[in-house]
Amino acid sequence: MSNPSPPETPARALVTGGNGNLGAAVARRLAAAGYEVHVTVQDGSARGGMHVHTVDLTDRAAVARMAAAIGGPLDAVVATVGGFAGGPFAAMDPAVFDQQYDLNLKSTLLTLHATYPLLKANPRGGSVVLVGNRPALSSGPGVAVSAAMKAAVIHLANSLAAEWKPDRITVNAIAPGIMDTPQNRAAMPTADPATWPTPEQVADVVAFLLAREGSIVSGAVVPVFGRS
Repeated sequence: MSNPSPPETPARALVTGGNGNLGAAVARRLAAAGYEVHVTVQDGSARGGMHVHTVDLTDRAAVARMAAAIGGPLDAVVATVGGFAGGPFAAMDPAVFDQQYDLNLKSTLLTLHATYPLLKANPRGGSVVLVGNRPALSSGPGVAVSAAMKAAVIHLANSLAAEWKPDRITVNAIAPGIMDTPQNRAAMPTADPATWPTPEQVADVVAFLLAREGSIVSGAVVPVFGRS
């Protein structure tokens, strides 16, 4: 994929989940494209050339403080924080329901609620990319809770695309399949990772949706399954 061009003046992006494989890849991709990148982490680890915010994205007050520290305007928000929990639904500890809600949906809701004014304040408009997953589009046994939470994220993107259209804010979602990460290779040693998309390839799709070339796209759910 060609290198998408950022806006004429330096753009500012918030990427949540900088400790994760996808969040780190997206942050690097946008920094390479010339964005001023703000990234959230849990452990305070540094990111070269990026503005790092150590924040619990399930804490409303903490997220509000982060948004105030970033200030406006913002050109882009990419919410990659999330998690997966699988297994038979009837045997699952209900505490997992809360964990999955917090990681996948609450963190996204609070991030968007706090950063909407920063996106709206941008006279050239803004862009949001949320992260669903493949089971949210076509589910099966053993993934009910994760699929439900990520489906909610996808519908959130679809609804906000319509609601924020007058503010010139595009909102899209991506739905990755299994990505080629060290964790997934360890968990599925007999699978063929060559068929999985890499986090860097998925980050390329995100970068396109945020760039001028993707500004005509809003309300889309982009499947990023690789060849699996």
